[in-house]
Amino acid sequence: MFNLINVRMLSRGATLLAPIFIAGLVTGNAMWFRVEIATVSAFIAAERSRLAPLGLLLHLLVVGLGFVAMTISAGRPALFVIASVLLAIACVAVTAAGTEMRWVGSFTFIPVLYLACVTANDANGRNLAQLGLLGLNTLPYLLCAALPVILDAIISYPAKRCADRSNSPGWLAVRQVSETPSPGCFEGMIAAALAVGVAASLVEWHHVHYAQWLVWSAASVVTGDVATACAKWKDRMMGAMVGVPAGMLVGIFMPHAPLLSDVLTAALALTLVAFNQYVIAFGTRCALHAVAIIVAGHALFSTDDRAINVGIGSMIGIVFVLGTNLIRRSLKGRWHRAVFGPHHR
Repeated sequence: MFNLINVRMLSRGATLLAPIFIAGLVTGNAMWFRVEIATVSAFIAAERSRLAPLGLLLHLLVVGLGFVAMTISAGRPALFVIASVLLAIACVAVTAAGTEMRWVGSFTFIPVLYLACVTANDANGRNLAQLGLLGLNTLPYLLCAALPVILDAIISYPAKRCADRSNSPGWLAVRQVSETPSPGCFEGMIAAALAVGVAASLVEWHHVHYAQWLVWSAASVVTGDVATACAKWKDRMMGAMVGVPAGMLVGIFMPHAPLLSDVLTAALALTLVAFNQYVIAFGTRCALHAVAIIVAGHALFSTDDRAINVGIGSMIGIVFVLGTNLIRRSLKGRWHRAVFGPHHR
């Protein structure tokens, strides 16, 4: 059990999430529950990518600006596709600062995309004025959601610097470590741009419900190399196929209570840090999403959208990962033959 559950990350994540959850219960404002994903995303970015307090503040600034821009773009199909592609490119480009920066990229993409899509759905008619206003109204909650993580980073930073014997420039450091650029960064940017572009276009073309699931599934399998991309693709497919039906079964017997919906929202955010194995974490997340949809009063089979979107998005992503890798190898082979001759080994 303890090998399955990451007790340290789960306990710390729950502690940092608790003030936001309590604020939602006390005020009765559902916006606090919505932005819980921003709290956990900031925590993961800080912990996994070893961000210093300044780096965490920059991450929060990018998430806030990206959220507003993505929310506004949701009112126009072409803008949404372009904004999604630019976000995907930027979130892969950060790995030029090191492999572990992939966590920052992923947990910038997730809160920006998920919060923007949910916020845009609240705008009847989807005109730019409504979307902009809703985005600006949500922004203070999003920024406040990261405050527990920022305070924790500021308090613990001096002790971490002493323990690591860091030579970084104190509070001006963006990260606590330095890394070499991630291999395959440029290839990953191309694959992510193409995969997200196709997924976002498909969303707008067919007016797909829960667009965030399809678009993020396309982006998430672009991991930097073919082996890990294929492994993640398999994990996501298995997690969705097992988790969604399990969640549907459990959701049938759950009461339609507002408090249960609030607890499920917090539990969903914590699945991002609760497990050591990705397939278990993702399957649990799919199951809880299915339960949450049913508890919220939606039709039972509307939960199928999760599995369908994950499957389609993951397939789009893996196709472009394999395609860009194949093209790179082909171009490399042609260059090698052109320079050294056809018989050189």
